[in-house]
Amino acid sequence: MKIVFVHGRSQQHKNPTELAKQWEHALLEGFKRIGEPYAGKLDFTFPYYGDVLFDAVEKASTENFQELVSKGAQAAGPDAQEQEFLWQVIREMAVQNGITEEEIAREATGEVDIKGVQNWPAVLAALRLLDKIKGTGAAMIELITRDVWFYLTKKGIRLKVNQIVDPQIPKGDDCIVVAHSLGTIVAYNLLMNRQPVKNVKAFITLGSPLGIRAIYDRLPSDVSPRKVPPAVGQWINLRDARDTVALYEIGKGIFGGEPTVLNDSKIINGSDNRHGIVEYLQDPTVATLIRKFLP
Repeated sequence: MKIVFVHGRSQQHKNPTELAKQWEHALLEGFKRIGEPYAGKLDFTFPYYGDVLFDAVEKASTENFQELVSKGAQAAGPDAQEQEFLWQVIREMAVQNGITEEEIAREATGEVDIKGVQNWPAVLAALRLLDKIKGTGAAMIELITRDVWFYLTKKGIRLKVNQIVDPQIPKGDDCIVVAHSLGTIVAYNLLMNRQPVKNVKAFITLGSPLGIRAIYDRLPSDVSPRKVPPAVGQWINLRDARDTVALYEIGKGIFGGEPTVLNDSKIINGSDNRHGIVEYLQDPTVATLIRKFLP
């Protein structure tokens, strides 16, 4: 059965072939670790959108900054809507790491009332505090959050990414989709637009931020009620509970309908930020799950 790997952000300026091999080798190593090595050639596809996303976000960021300057902005922060989104997500990341809103306010202004702190100073303060915690990687958190924002809200950027990934997800033949980080948002959005033929036997999300309200409330494919994609036979969401990006499980209260999202938060990801894709693919639980779909 074909596997469709959908990567996350920060993959720009990398060799797509080498990147695909990294995913393949990590998964094959996972199979070996569970005592079920794969003898044949792994049938997979790896739609690479890293450079397209990076270039589009860079261009949009520059245009936004130039617009702010032309309006007399005093600081080089994002526009108000993006600031609000960044604050909502990064505040949740901070709270999950034991940082209180009072600490953020004190870091930002010297005061303890968060209500008096504007979004951008609060974001920067939270990132500084997160940067003091081993493994959180404040710079990475800001960048992944901004990439998510641009994908969710800029149709042109979203279409450029979708046009690369969508053709590589089979529309009739059986497959499984294994997505990581931002890639889980991309894959979810695309699968929501598919017919309910159930050819995607499993949608496997690793280190997904889809459980964060500021993100799932802004999904471009969002419908009421929010639901599991109709083309999916199973949706299994796996995360290390310490993952700095996958803050929450994806509960049926968020994505309703059938099949119910199955969550496993007991994965052990040995990377510094508990978010690395190689470590996820080598995890015994993840490897066992994927292996059962292969001959």
